[in-house]
Amino acid sequence: MKQEILERIGTDELISQYKDKPVIKVIQGIRRCGKSFLLSLLEEKIVQSGIEQSHIFSVNFEDFENSDLQDAKALYAEIKKRSEKCSGEKMYLLFDEIQECTDWEKCINSLYSSRTLDCDIYITGSNAHLLSSELATYLSGRYVVITMRPLSYKEFLYFNALEDSSQSFSRFMTIGGFPGLKDMMNSENQIRAYLEGIYSTVLLKDIISRNKIRESALLEKVILYVADNVGNIFSAKRISDFMKANGRTLSVETVYNDLQYLQNAFVLHKVQRYDIRGKKILETMEKYYFADQGLLFFLHGYKDTYINAILENIVYIELLRRGYEVYIGKNGEWEIDFIAKKGGEMLYMQVSYLLSSEETREREYRPLCEIKDNFPKLILTLDELPESNENGIIRKNLREWLLKEE
Repeated sequence: MKQEILERIGTDELISQYKDKPVIKVIQGIRRCGKSFLLSLLEEKIVQSGIEQSHIFSVNFEDFENSDLQDAKALYAEIKKRSEKCSGEKMYLLFDEIQECTDWEKCINSLYSSRTLDCDIYITGSNAHLLSSELATYLSGRYVVITMRPLSYKEFLYFNALEDSSQSFSRFMTIGGFPGLKDMMNSENQIRAYLEGIYSTVLLKDIISRNKIRESALLEKVILYVADNVGNIFSAKRISDFMKANGRTLSVETVYNDLQYLQNAFVLHKVQRYDIRGKKILETMEKYYFADQGLLFFLHGYKDTYINAILENIVYIELLRRGYEVYIGKNGEWEIDFIAKKGGEMLYMQVSYLLSSEETREREYRPLCEIKDNFPKLILTLDELPESNENGIIRKNLREWLLKEE
């Protein structure tokens, strides 16, 4: 079982590509997506490769037991002491939630640059801005970023010993893919409590406390607005106007900052629009998707009216997982759900629950028909029908596409 999980989260790839390479391995992602588990598996693989346990120093900075190491000087002194016991041989340093250590970037930079300490360094963090800004300042060009996400649908099936079915997908669509839900599948109360715990921790620890936000209730209003508008185009001004219409004053700048904080904590992803005809990225009116649809379920429950938005959310995150750069497409008056870019290739995509009427078919097919280049065009739906190809537009079952290896 462990071997399959290792393959899922890329531990073998990390080891084969980056072990002992002169770069700092930075693993980032939303809380509870599996970063800590990844470090423990990395440690196991390093030991299996022949490294003595005494040469590995692993620290979870959110564990109270390690509170005395939450300062760069104390951490450096402990590493230096342990290094002396290793007779100058290479040490493997695995630091979980590194942002909880004061001035961590100075310590990591010193370790990387040291002529007396030989270290292979792996760190995780739950704040994109903190990691990127400090790494860019102190460690420019010396690190590689690996982004972790909650379970994909394929991983969700394996993790919970399920077969692919409409019932399994419905479950995935509602509760999402946080790995910790594995032992709570039969308890709705436990699932909601677990998701609430993730939401509260991210909100309080990674956003409100770190950014010194005073009006936390307004921040939550922004989150709820986004949750109610997943899959819709909107702007910070539109949120500000909505708040004003409901008797709450919230400036456009504050909304913009709140959205950025949510992105920094890996809660939200902003997707910009791409003008196909003008071949340029548009600067206004974007869409936002959540890191995992389970957060949507926690925020507003499951409703049939949200199903298209949830499906879009799932497909968007899967495209990121597969290494695509993703935009919303604009082609004159027509909107395309996603333009996925990788290398010099592009993929145009529409996502729909069911093509249950001629009106729905027209809405999904027509925007793709208006695109005149020869890049692939794909419509994903939950219709239980064989794959079809109409004038170069391929329609596939969404579940089957999620399970396909690329």
